Amino acid sequence: MQLHDPCVINILLFLNDSLKSKSNISFNDVMAAPKCKKYSVSEIGKALELLRRNGLVKATSRFGCSELLEFNATGITDIGKEFISNL
Repeated sequence: MQLHDPCVINILLFLNDSLKSKSNISFNDVMAAPKCKKYSVSEIGKALELLRRNGLVKATSRFGCSELLEFNATGITDIGKEFISNL
């Protein structure tokens, strides 16, 4: 999975829009998003962690058995905002 995959882009755009009105977004919030329902739990988890590790999203995460168990995004970084503007 790479940053330009549609799954990653849809999740980043959802986080960007949602964080304008909420202080944090959870893993469950992302899974329930209309544009994200077509992706598996595993794909969403990998995309969220990719965004966090590449510094596009400010978030905390917790893993268990190589699976993302918990994720809470609190903001989009300047790198993330620049990435969005270049889409």
